[in-house]
Amino acid sequence: MIAMISFQNTASRIIASLFILANSIAAQTVEPRKLIGTINEESSWSADGKTIAFDSIRSGKLNMYPWRIDTCELKRITTTEANDFTPEWSPAGKEIAFVSDRTGHNEIFIIDLTGGMPRQVTKNNSDAIHPHWSPDGRQIIYCSARDNPNQASAPEGEVYEIYTIKPVGTDVKQITHDKGINTYPSFSPEGGQILFRKVLGEKNSEVFVMNGDGSSMRNLTNDPAFDGWPRWSPDGKRIVFGSNRENKTDYEIYVMNADGNSMQRLRKSGQQRNQKVWPTKHAKACLSRFL
Repeated sequence: MIAMISFQNTASRIIASLFILANSIAAQTVEPRKLIGTINEESSWSADGKTIAFDSIRSGKLNMYPWRIDTCELKRITTTEANDFTPEWSPAGKEIAFVSDRTGHNEIFIIDLTGGMPRQVTKNNSDAIHPHWSPDGRQIIYCSARDNPNQASAPEGEVYEIYTIKPVGTDVKQITHDKGINTYPSFSPEGGQILFRKVLGEKNSEVFVMNGDGSSMRNLTNDPAFDGWPRWSPDGKRIVFGSNRENKTDYEIYVMNADGNSMQRLRKSGQQRNQKVWPTKHAKACLSRFL
């Protein structure tokens, strides 16, 4: 099963709904089941597979909500007038890393779900986005414009490099150095590989993988279309991503082996299906009431 966000243009605005894509990924077509039909965006599964955290503008600003699947309990965990978005559960399930513009620009924060105020992790006065935890919880990988804060004057228009940082905000390490757009990074389940999306041209985005130190960068999708938003499967053997390779307009969900082989489209919908999150092995039991 895969959690996804479906975007529809309605009355000149974008409405996003949270879905679960059920049934075997080997099937030619799979039917999604809608879980929440309001204005929701990026989502993340808890480690035990019982809760989905997502960001939503239902309050007027982007705020974060963990949603318990079995009880349908919904709780808002950020309440500022800023935008708080892109929630990512820690491996232990006790914290959520997220992005907030409460300082005037996007920085990464962590909130302890047992209580207390969010703490700021990055402090670069630039754009830090797309946080993701290492499997052991000791690092957060993210992308940032910290070395090119004035994006308008960057050589290629925009520059986002990939970095790692400890959750306490120390030991920043730059992983990519190619002065390009490298976003949506995530560690493989065993921690040795990094999956990410790289922009190669105005309408060309590809899914790449590299070693944890940034070496041996490899293009897995290698298509002139726009491929992005990649995620590992829990066992690290497969990768899910979104692509408009069918008609260059609608984004569909694809799955491939971790080496880029055996690629297949999961469903043809005629809608944009971008953000995807592959749940943990525990999720099926928690979602059984919906399937």
